[in-house]
Amino acid sequence: MSSEAREAALTGAVPVKLFKFTRAATSWCYTDADRQIEFAGDSYLPTAISHTGIKDNSEPNQAGISVNFPKDLPIADNWRQYAPSDPVSVSIFTLELGEGDVLLDYAGRVVQPQFDNTTLTLQTEPSATRARRGGGQRRFQRACDLVLYSQGPGMCGVDQAAHTTTATLTAVDESTLTAVEFGGVAAGRLAGGRIQWTRGDGFTDRRSINAHDGEVVTLDYPAADLAIGSEVTAVTGCGQDWDSCDYYGNTPRYGGELYIPDRDYYDGNPI
Repeated sequence: MSSEAREAALTGAVPVKLFKFTRAATSWCYTDADRQIEFAGDSYLPTAISHTGIKDNSEPNQAGISVNFPKDLPIADNWRQYAPSDPVSVSIFTLELGEGDVLLDYAGRVVQPQFDNTTLTLQTEPSATRARRGGGQRRFQRACDLVLYSQGPGMCGVDQAAHTTTATLTAVDESTLTAVEFGGVAAGRLAGGRIQWTRGDGFTDRRSINAHDGEVVTLDYPAADLAIGSEVTAVTGCGQDWDSCDYYGNTPRYGGELYIPDRDYYDGNPI
């Protein structure tokens, strides 16, 4: 008997939930069953895990759910001490024990963690919310509105590889990093860019650079695993102005309008 037939009959069903969390190429799989479940090549480990009710809502922004589980599970390490740079997706399945078919109940991504004494609660929203969000429209303004390093017709076109610096940290003070290699980049040009590095667990982490002064950069927030001797990659930023575009030798692709009049000639003033 199929899962649909069991649900229609409302008898004989022994449903269990399967939870699969994925970050980059790594997955963590858990089930609320009392035994390990094998499904689609993954092993789902038994634990005390649950979720709030899944709503059939025409407004995806209001259809998010919460997933609760013990905070000592390995998946919880993604939010200690800081949130991950990569999105963490979650898929929830229902499996009828004794049957081979599995139903996908929910697909979404984590938007916020909340720890308490014993549990971690992950607030999620459906994947559909991301698909429904439209891109921003071009603006008529002096500043360039193109995304730095974007490629293609009408895009920025600057080569990111040509403006990437590998550096070895000589000092770390919370969100302030020091490296000799940072001093080799033109003054202030790393501001607005980013730092990225490979963590000990193999994930790539990133931070935005708020300020750059010689050999010192200031990040938007600290990273627990950065220390003296850590190797990082720094990518230069852009001030979205004409001088920054000239620095990159990219003024023919400047996305702003330098000669917008200071006065609005349709302001109703006859003078």
